[in-house]
Amino acid sequence: EVKNTQIAYVSAGIDHIVAIGENGKVYAWGNNRLGQYGRVDEQANSTIIPMPDELIDGTIDVNNIKKLDCVYQATVILMKDGSYYIWGNGNAYSNMEKFQNSRNKFTDISFTLNNVVGVKTSSPRKIFTGKRGLYTKVHSDLVQGDGVSLSQFIGDRKITALVPSNNMICLLLDDGNVCFAGDINDNFVSMPKLAADEKIVDVKAGTYHFTMLTNKGNVFTIGKNEHNQCNLPKSAEEGGISRIYAGAFQSYAVDKNDDLASKWGLKGYLFGTGSKGEPILERVIHGGRMTMTVGAVAVIISTIIGIIIGCLSGYFGGKVDIFLMRVTEIVSAIPFLPFALLLSAVMGRMTISEGARIFIIMCILGVLSWPGLARLVRGQVLVARENEYVMAAKAMGVKETRIAFKHILPNVISVILVTLTLDFAGCMLTESSLSYLGFGVQAPRPTWGNMLNAASNSITIKNFWWQWFFPALFLSITTICINIIGDTIRDAVDPKSNSGR
Repeated sequence: EVKNTQIAYVSAGIDHIVAIGENGKVYAWGNNRLGQYGRVDEQANSTIIPMPDELIDGTIDVNNIKKLDCVYQATVILMKDGSYYIWGNGNAYSNMEKFQNSRNKFTDISFTLNNVVGVKTSSPRKIFTGKRGLYTKVHSDLVQGDGVSLSQFIGDRKITALVPSNNMICLLLDDGNVCFAGDINDNFVSMPKLAADEKIVDVKAGTYHFTMLTNKGNVFTIGKNEHNQCNLPKSAEEGGISRIYAGAFQSYAVDKNDDLASKWGLKGYLFGTGSKGEPILERVIHGGRMTMTVGAVAVIISTIIGIIIGCLSGYFGGKVDIFLMRVTEIVSAIPFLPFALLLSAVMGRMTISEGARIFIIMCILGVLSWPGLARLVRGQVLVARENEYVMAAKAMGVKETRIAFKHILPNVISVILVTLTLDFAGCMLTESSLSYLGFGVQAPRPTWGNMLNAASNSITIKNFWWQWFFPALFLSITTICINIIGDTIRDAVDPKSNSGR
């Protein structure tokens, strides 16, 4: 429909686009599940503010349009006469219904992360939100403090533009001054001092920053600088800028020749982003920490149990050995992965914290993976207990348990270290398998396993390869490296190994 249509206005939300043609027809496409455009089943979702029928079936006067703004899952069209159309997901904006039912006319209207804000035509010195106590205090700079009342700061001046970020709004006044309202903290880059004859003529907002243009063509950016969006390049400091634009974490400046003079801010993510915009690199790092922590704690638990049972069984022998080995065989006979899945599923129905859930997963992995080490320790102790130093210790009257754990165990520790290293990699893979199957650590807390689980559908595998490739790559590399370390330790402590390896 829009291919051969002259488009006058266009704007994009997070998952929908709205365009207005020169013919006055409103076009829209994208996700319509929450009433982003067109007709939807309002009964199925009572929070939907429907798109007006006159926009669906008719046309509007393009020459009377002042502003088209698409945001997260909502849209507003503001007309020059102060009337407006607003629709979308009313659940995302707590006061959106107040605007739908309001008969006020506005000179400007826009959205923060959770609220709709506007400047009424009849009260150009106030902000209308439909919620008492919202944005009543303002600051003349992004400096944390109590602020002053909006009416006291503005005085006889008028609000000419309302520019919102995620959690703040910037008000541009008719004399070129600005003020800010919302969540301001002491980590923000503050405004520079302007010359006496210099004033702000345009403001654009990203997620946490504001970029401003003065009447002398100078540009500056203030706000949160976590992605260098406030670090102005030299090309932007030289002046001669005619227009500015802002993305979520970027800013752009266009000169008088309509050329892109400079751009600054976030340059992208090294490993790309996930389905919700989260950086894959950061999640791989934090996910690796969680995966290796779970593996390490599980190995420590299994090692403690395996050493104790193996030492007691190998040293005392007889009925103690028979009983402990039968217990070991029973635990070995339990199908590990199905049983771990069953326990995790039962645990998922319990009302426990995420931290307690992770700890229980560690315990499950540790309690179910000790039999192999116990048998290995038992075999080593059976051989070591026939040595002369054990007989000498018995002759001196040393306690049996002390002989087992203080004399014999240190002499077989090298074999335990090798097994511990190899089991560490195994527990990491098991945790990743559980998380991949949806029974391990749950999102949004990342592990390599649940990152792979989130990318397990065919669309992601085909079109968004970086979402599964990097977690799989790092899991593979880490597991291989740990196995190489284990093999190296085994070769180093084995007297029969080839010394040239």
